[in-house]
Amino acid sequence: MRRALLCLLVLAIFGAGGAAALAAFTATTSNPGNTFAAAGTFGGMKVATGTYTGNNQDNRAIAVAFQPDVVIVKADRAEYAVIRTSSMTGDVSKAMGGATALTADLIQALTATGFQIGRDAAVNRNNTRFDWIAFKTYANQMTVGSYTGNGGSQTIGSMGFSPDYAMVLSAGADAAVQSSRTMGATFRFDETAAAANGVSSLDSNGFSVGNSAETNVNGRTYHYIAWNEVHGLMQESRYNGNGGDNRNISGVTFQPDYVIVRSSTNGNICDRGVHRPASLAATDSSLLFANVANAANVIQAFNATGFQVGTDCKVNTNPKPYYWMAFRTGS
Repeated sequence: MRRALLCLLVLAIFGAGGAAALAAFTATTSNPGNTFAAAGTFGGMKVATGTYTGNNQDNRAIAVAFQPDVVIVKADRAEYAVIRTSSMTGDVSKAMGGATALTADLIQALTATGFQIGRDAAVNRNNTRFDWIAFKTYANQMTVGSYTGNGGSQTIGSMGFSPDYAMVLSAGADAAVQSSRTMGATFRFDETAAAANGVSSLDSNGFSVGNSAETNVNGRTYHYIAWNEVHGLMQESRYNGNGGDNRNISGVTFQPDYVIVRSSTNGNICDRGVHRPASLAATDSSLLFANVANAANVIQAFNATGFQVGTDCKVNTNPKPYYWMAFRTGS
């Protein structure tokens, strides 16, 4: 009754166009406590992908259509994926495989027009193809930040939403880790197991961490990225492998610009995390976070309601569970 009266009031004041806009309003998220608009109505976080060819020139600028808060770069050869967030200061960024500290000469800076890279082979080897993924944060949808470890347990809060997916990036020689609501545990981006007591929970206003080296050494700095599952923008879930080729993973409410898939187990090359940006749209090719080259028959394509996987064991062993995270840019 109140909605009907509100629609009549809007119609009287703004005309049919205003009433139609009100009727079109949605606020679909995985968390009932969040009540903001869906992306596409009032804007949202941004995602862009692209590619460049390495030239081994220092301080090289790579253009993005907005000022990013997160950038991931991956070579099509055997190099680790590299990530940098706007909470990192100085010429440092983080390898997403292995266990190394923040390192110089990779992604050197995030700028108003994109990002700057150094000469390191992981981001600028001569005549090598590199794919990049850039994110821009948006209130109640995606945030970045940092905290100092206390060696015990602590809650990282004040995010304004309940995260559905988070990455934690230690400044020290510890592995980058991730956790989603569906995962219910902490995973590394490569095939090796994360230490226990990592991301212990995704909470109503942030997330909590235990005393693992990857998330909470006393006095150590940690950088984080957190996403809220928002209709039309970001979604996370799982599927069970069936071993079939050209398999469409449906249930995504949009055509993704970027997808991450991680096995539910650890220990061998079949458990390596994989990812695919829209910049690879013309090829059956996926990126890995580990220091290995691109691979075919993994995440093969995007479609209007999800993505397609091949028979590769990193995405489709029968009947293993796989976790996925999908992202699309807001308006």
